[in-house]
Amino acid sequence: MGFGNAATRRSHHVCVDCRASYKRNGEPAPCPGCGRVLTDAGVQLAVPPRRDRDGWRALAAVLDAGLRFHPNCRCCDDGPGHRPRTMREVRECVEVSARTGLPLAEVLAMPDPVRAYEQ
Repeated sequence: MGFGNAATRRSHHVCVDCRASYKRNGEPAPCPGCGRVLTDAGVQLAVPPRRDRDGWRALAAVLDAGLRFHPNCRCCDDGPGHRPRTMREVRECVEVSARTGLPLAEVLAMPDPVRAYEQ
């Protein structure tokens, strides 16, 4: 269970190029570092440390696939909780998506897609 009201918490706005995250309300603003528009990734995102290059590459792949970390309803924390933490996990998800025909964003949100779809 999260802290505070999910409806009023600030969302993580990220810049994957700068490996930076800012908590903000409202529309994404330009990144203070590079000027590109920040991506609203949601209130439930677990942001990797800045030094974790592989983690940020994996997060970029997840965001590029369209997965966001907003609660499904305004009263609780039930939005997507899992995401791949490494590029190896992302590659495994891409393989499962290609093999099964499931949308990549759906496979990326699965806790263990390789085990779920072993043949």
